[in-house]
Amino acid sequence: MGCENDGCSHEWHYAPYRTGLGALQRGQGSAVAWLQGQPDHGHMVYTCTTRDTRWDWQVDDRYTYLARLLHDLRLDTAPLVAQLYACGPYRPWPQTDPTDDDNQFNLAVGILEALARKGNTQAHETLCGYVRDGIRWIDGLTTLASSWPTEWWDGLWETAATRIRREDVAEVLPAAEPWLRWRGRDPRIDTVLNAAQRSRKDAQGRRFDLSTASDAELIALLQAPDIGRAMKVTALHQIRRRARPVPELLDVVEQLAAERHAGLFGALRVLGRQVLPAARGWAVDTEHPLFDAAAHLLAEHGEEQDIPPILAALDRLTDEWCGHDRLTEGLARILTGSPSASQADLQANLIRRLRRLTMASPHSYERGSYLRSLLLLDPDKTSAVLPSCLLDCEPDVRLLAAQHAPLTDQTQRWLLTLRDDPIEEASVRQAAAARLSGN
Repeated sequence: MGCENDGCSHEWHYAPYRTGLGALQRGQGSAVAWLQGQPDHGHMVYTCTTRDTRWDWQVDDRYTYLARLLHDLRLDTAPLVAQLYACGPYRPWPQTDPTDDDNQFNLAVGILEALARKGNTQAHETLCGYVRDGIRWIDGLTTLASSWPTEWWDGLWETAATRIRREDVAEVLPAAEPWLRWRGRDPRIDTVLNAAQRSRKDAQGRRFDLSTASDAELIALLQAPDIGRAMKVTALHQIRRRARPVPELLDVVEQLAAERHAGLFGALRVLGRQVLPAARGWAVDTEHPLFDAAAHLLAEHGEEQDIPPILAALDRLTDEWCGHDRLTEGLARILTGSPSASQADLQANLIRRLRRLTMASPHSYERGSYLRSLLLLDPDKTSAVLPSCLLDCEPDVRLLAAQHAPLTDQTQRWLLTLRDDPIEEASVRQAAAARLSGN
């Protein structure tokens, strides 16, 4: 599973997960602990700041992790500054910017932004300067306005008024900062904001508002043969947003599954255990459109009898990094809730699988799930590895470790650091403070 050797088909591959570099690429806390004791190897951090090593750039977290490493190891930020300015203008897919193939722009902005909040003056000045003369200045400004205190970016409004152009309409979000605060300060800004607002209203006018529709009306829309695809997708999303079961959805599910409507899985999840009889049927029919979704529904709501299809779905992910979390969570829940001697081997195999995923997967977004499952299945051995998880790249992993790591002297030192770190998530800081105070 994965590409950890030179025989893989990709141009670039991850270093073996048991190496320091491999752990660093995956955002592991063990890599930070190792580098703290081996600062001469700090240059390895640059291999992860010049190329985004996240498996999924949208959900996996690295900015805080890498900013801390640069700060704690006192590494020069000059390469990041050069990387920021080397990137060309944004190009929508399928166009590409060869200077940003590996997400170098967002990586540089994200790390520098976090460093600035940690007190790095050069990072702060670099990003403010980039708004004044950088190519992708609106992208950079949007990040600053969403992350920094208002007083840090508010003074850039005059620069924005000078630089903004009518062709920037697509990049501006009128209802978000900084534009929400800056409206009315300069006609050049207001002209673009008004155009952007009109454009978004036109787009919203083409959407369907079903917020006031009853459950029965939503089902009627889904059953109607003359209703377009977009309307049905909107109805499914409305059912999911309301987060209350609509059992009548099962009356029309076969039609919707055949039409392969986006949003159907999310609406089915809301049904809870009511979906189990149908999901069990889908799980044994490899030709059914909901065959893959069925295992995830069984993992979320099923019982011991549902273990085989969940296991089979997990085995189908042998060459994939995404999607293990829900399936393994379901197995851990079932095995913990109804332990039996006949499942001892399965539990041992699941523990081994989860341990390997925790260490080997570069898809760090799912790591918290694996650790939560391991705490259910093997609490003693899992607790023993939690202290280094305080240094993990993922906030939910750090939160879990802050709540459950054994309070050794080293753990308390790391908890103190998290409690007082201005770039740490509030929930993690609070959990660290609570553990240190004995609450």
